[in-house]
Amino acid sequence: MISEKESKKILEKAPSSPGIYKMINEEGIVLYVGKAKNIKKRLRQYFQKDYQHSTRTKKLLENTARIDFTSVDTELEAIIFESNLIKQLQPKYNILLKDDKNYVYIKITNEDFPRIQIVRKVEKDGAKYIGPKTAAHKVETTFKILKKIFPFRHCNLDIKFVKKLTTDNEVKIENKVIKYPCLDYYIKTCAAPCIGKITKEEYAEIIKNVENFLAGKADNIMKDMKAKMQKFATNKEFEKAAKLRDRLKKVEEILEKQKVSDPNQEDKDVINYYITQNKAYFNLFQIRDGKLIGQENFTLSAEAAEENENTEILEAFIKQYYKIATDIPKEILIPHEIENKNEIEKILSEEKKSKVQIVIPKIGTKNKLLEMSLNNAKIYADRQKPSWKVESEFTKEGTEELQKLLKLDSPLKRIECYDISHLGGTETVGSMVVFQNGIPKNDLYRKFKLRTIDGYPDDYKSMEEVLTRRFSKITADYKAKDYIFKKATKKYEKEIRKIIKKEDLKPDLKLNQFYILEKNKKSLAAFTALSEYSEKVAIINALFVMPKERGKKIGHKLIKNIIAKSKSKRVYIICKEKLKDYYLTLGFEEIKIIPQELQKHHKDCICWDKTSIILAYDKAKHKPDESFLQIPDLIIIDGGKGQLSVATKVMQELDLKIPHISLAKQLEEIFTPENKTSIILDKTNAALKLLQRIRDEAHRFAITYNKERRTKKMFK
Repeated sequence: MISEKESKKILEKAPSSPGIYKMINEEGIVLYVGKAKNIKKRLRQYFQKDYQHSTRTKKLLENTARIDFTSVDTELEAIIFESNLIKQLQPKYNILLKDDKNYVYIKITNEDFPRIQIVRKVEKDGAKYIGPKTAAHKVETTFKILKKIFPFRHCNLDIKFVKKLTTDNEVKIENKVIKYPCLDYYIKTCAAPCIGKITKEEYAEIIKNVENFLAGKADNIMKDMKAKMQKFATNKEFEKAAKLRDRLKKVEEILEKQKVSDPNQEDKDVINYYITQNKAYFNLFQIRDGKLIGQENFTLSAEAAEENENTEILEAFIKQYYKIATDIPKEILIPHEIENKNEIEKILSEEKKSKVQIVIPKIGTKNKLLEMSLNNAKIYADRQKPSWKVESEFTKEGTEELQKLLKLDSPLKRIECYDISHLGGTETVGSMVVFQNGIPKNDLYRKFKLRTIDGYPDDYKSMEEVLTRRFSKITADYKAKDYIFKKATKKYEKEIRKIIKKEDLKPDLKLNQFYILEKNKKSLAAFTALSEYSEKVAIINALFVMPKERGKKIGHKLIKNIIAKSKSKRVYIICKEKLKDYYLTLGFEEIKIIPQELQKHHKDCICWDKTSIILAYDKAKHKPDESFLQIPDLIIIDGGKGQLSVATKVMQELDLKIPHISLAKQLEEIFTPENKTSIILDKTNAALKLLQRIRDEAHRFAITYNKERRTKKMFK
């Protein structure tokens, strides 16, 4: 927590201009990113003794060790800067949109004969994207209906139009991943551009109809379909007329569900929300041309979010949602005022390239739409209740029971489970699933394609490879877990300066450039400094490990953390020739051209030591895997005594002391390295239920990957 003396110094330095501020804990982790019209004024509020802070803000202030701030020219710049930082850093105390990796988009590719696909990521590839959509199963249902109405393609063939012929058209096919024409052509759900059955112009009309349908502009489509149906009937082509009639009925059924009472027929989004269980549950209606074309539900999560923080919660949702949305309407209806309404309107208007208004209606039709949206938000929140119980009751009881059963000192915050899958020894794969606080974290799951096993089944050797590949990545970090990486404080300044002078290290560095490893929160174990020259160039200086700490590879941890801390794309280090191999093993490379910013620095170092060389670490080449960097509190192996002995062997070879157990499916026996006999729990035991849930998830994930591998091999 920041002392009164430190808070005065912060306020003295804080500018009275717009900008952003970052609240950072002792480990250098950003806890909160905020925006202010006047930074000094906003920070003063935090330090006022009589100010009525929310529980969340009180917790935030208790954990804050320092505050960094950046001033900008306008409030608009501050909002954009804040949004980008929140997305990048995902701070614990900011109100965050959950599960954005699970949203889907409808993608219309930019080709001669565009494909329509369901994807999870928006890329800058010239394609058109519609979304985000939160319910993937609903999008898939819509996709199937659209396929029955409009015969578009969704295959992976690369089809290029060559020229128009009298009958069929000439096309060129690349990326021949399937035999064509496929079944879709024979069941009349694809116009078969792959065999030239349709021109570019005719196909473009199909795609335009799909776009109009998804945008709620289906009136013209219905007119065209009715006209074609009439024409077929006049020509006595009754079979074709009947097919169009059936399609027309499906369109009419969908449009009937979309109708809402909106006399203005303007494009608008209606946003409302309901707060409960420290989460905000949002409902969003998308109304286009007077039709309700979409309803999405979102969850916002924050550390101890409270109802008295409504303004911040609503504004956080608007900023985060429209950053990922592909369609911005003319009007956005919200239930109450937000702090930065005018600035957000400017940002959205600039993005849409036409005026966007945020409206707070009090009476009339628009207010009724907001009430309807609130009711839907409450229904959505109510549906999530089982998951609250899973999170707060079942998982808490299960992890506590398991910790007690295994006699572990630390709570089971992170559990990893491993399984092997193959079909008669072919396409052997491994899975790793991660549960944090008893909840599955899909984004941290990892899969392994086995390298040492091929063509024959060997579950033990397969498990050994998977565990070795996974845990060899954290050996150094595990051994250095008692050492905390943090910014150097005045507590250690005298000691650092003394060592710099004695060791003849670079002396002209400021204290705020230094970072340290602190052992057991008591003593200085190692230190180094970081000088940032530009967004492309930074250099590590004055690296020193205390003599009694050498040989423990804590230097690895210090270097990895300082590289992660740097904002530059490349981080350089000048070292003695004899230390070159040490840095090469960490990912540094020799360079031929020294950046201009470092040339003087390099010359000075050569004056001190003729053997000095300069190495570079390219961050783009070494993106760290977040999941592999973390150390689990418990490892679960799907299997019996044999599989467990493999895990024990790997732990011993890597000199790791991570608790590990196995769960054998037949009798649901739990095996531990310490006990010769297995543990059998009652079927209703919360610990057993949790173990089964985690084991079954690892099994599912492994089987799914094995099937993917076999399917891919089949179509090669």
